[in-house]
Amino acid sequence: MFGNAYAEVDVLKNLTAKTSFGIDYTTFNFRNYTMRDVESAEARPTNSLQTINNFEWTWTWFNTLTYSTTINDIHRLNFLIGSEAIKDYYETFDATRQNFSNDELENRYLQNGTTAQSNNGGASHWTLSSEFAKLNYSLSDKYLVEGTLRRDRSSCFSARNRVAYFPAVSVGWVLSEEGFAEPLSGIVGRAKLRAGWGQTGNQEIGYYNAFTLFSLSPATSFYDLNGARNSAFPGYELLQFGNDDAKWETTTSTNIGLDLSLLDNKIDFSIDWYNRVTSDMLFEVQAPGTAGVATLPYRNIASMRNRGIDLAVSYFGQALGNEVTYSVEGNFSTYKNVVTKTTGDKNTQFFGLNDERIQNFVVTQQDYPISSFFGYTIDGIFQTDDEALAAPQNQLGNNQNKAGRFKFRDISGPNGVPDGVINSRDLSIIGNPHPDFTYGLTLNVNYKGIGLTLFGQGVYGNEIFNYVKYWTDFPTFAGNRSKRMLYDSWRPGKTDAVLPQLTSSDQVSILPSTYYLERGSYFRFKNIQVSYTFPTELVSRIGLSSLRFYVQGQNLITITDYSGMDPEINLRNHVVGNDRVTGNPNYVNGGDRQIGVDGGAYPASKQYLIGLNVSF
Repeated sequence: MFGNAYAEVDVLKNLTAKTSFGIDYTTFNFRNYTMRDVESAEARPTNSLQTINNFEWTWTWFNTLTYSTTINDIHRLNFLIGSEAIKDYYETFDATRQNFSNDELENRYLQNGTTAQSNNGGASHWTLSSEFAKLNYSLSDKYLVEGTLRRDRSSCFSARNRVAYFPAVSVGWVLSEEGFAEPLSGIVGRAKLRAGWGQTGNQEIGYYNAFTLFSLSPATSFYDLNGARNSAFPGYELLQFGNDDAKWETTTSTNIGLDLSLLDNKIDFSIDWYNRVTSDMLFEVQAPGTAGVATLPYRNIASMRNRGIDLAVSYFGQALGNEVTYSVEGNFSTYKNVVTKTTGDKNTQFFGLNDERIQNFVVTQQDYPISSFFGYTIDGIFQTDDEALAAPQNQLGNNQNKAGRFKFRDISGPNGVPDGVINSRDLSIIGNPHPDFTYGLTLNVNYKGIGLTLFGQGVYGNEIFNYVKYWTDFPTFAGNRSKRMLYDSWRPGKTDAVLPQLTSSDQVSILPSTYYLERGSYFRFKNIQVSYTFPTELVSRIGLSSLRFYVQGQNLITITDYSGMDPEINLRNHVVGNDRVTGNPNYVNGGDRQIGVDGGAYPASKQYLIGLNVSF
């Protein structure tokens, strides 16, 4: 159930009050019955029923008071104050029972199982509240000023760090309205120069980051206090480390932009330069092993800067006596990301959302981009035993200096001075997931009812950590292997091999290294559409206002050198630890801590559509 109700009242002249209340209520009831599998009776000896009942409600209350006035036809003023509150509550319950006498539908209820009933339940809640004010002022529609101030409060932080203030201000100057722009009126239709500065906050760290959490788990936290070895008293175990020092992450943005409309509005041009500094970055920081095993809290550990340019150009034209109309729109964006400082020295490293099976491979470190790739640098494969023996001693595993093994580069440490030994000190930053630039292109052409639309988008200069290779190119687990492993592994005389010699177990070659890195540049035709709009005088005869037929394809063509399923790797959300308390996975956007890692996500699907738009 989703709904909203609002009321708006003109309190005084130019003064308007508005209130809005919305609710989002969801229930989820799920029954999963697993039947007996006679052919696999040893693996699944019985049947079972799981019943899940949960619900979630969220309400939002929004209030504003707006005052607008115009003085002497040149001073336009708009002032707004308001508040917004959001509250969410989630509750879950589930129960499971096994060994039902038969699998008939009428018998599939928990009371008919004969084993002990297992049940679980939990809840979670969060709140967010804000007060805000905004002022807009315009002088003769040429000089524009806007200012805002927000006061945000989040239950994700402790009481002493719950409140944060976020101001913003922007100015605009409509150059084309000035007298000195009149000589250019035939070329420049509208020109606007603008600048802005402001702050925003991030509180996506899970619901209970401030608290140390414990869980009652009879399966893993119990003790036989009687010493009789036949009783178990359940106790609590540490579930999450708390951090009541965490506070809002703040991004401060500065922007300067120019908008132009040229040649009788045939050309639209927009360019922006921006500088964004994120301070008090929230990261999960590893705790010492002596602290115990539990979910790590978020801490404010670093600052970073994004600086770049956004450019957009559009052209609208006609041809063949105005029978053909067309438009070409392009955009280009480039930025440079760098971590400007951390809580330690410049060599302090914070690792992101990594996989423990091949150690840490994503790192955040001062003077480097956030989420840089971390690992060993491979300089090829040893072709002979003599070449291997002459190389630095490899201490990563037994018998690694031999023909057919990866040749790791000896860099020793930050200064890059070889010490004749290959070990963990030779780990370094090996790649950058951030692109040099992104771009897009849209083309629209119309001729006598026939329409063609093309939209393409791409990135250039980024690297992808192809984590899928961990499973397909090495003897990591049982399962399918790549053709690359079969045909491109080293054997005597195969000097063009890309993989080391095949062995039944290889715990060194799988370590994070430049082998996993690939160029992630691509260009993809996201949408191609051909349409025909029937003449109005024709469709009106059958009582229609308009009739349009189209054929459309999405993601049909991708140009890339990337060997994986899809070079368009999205940011990754992840689960924070308190899902084990609530029974509900608590997803937060931690994508900026692991960018450009291909863990085997489904690629964008190709779609073919045939459609008909009819208006009566």
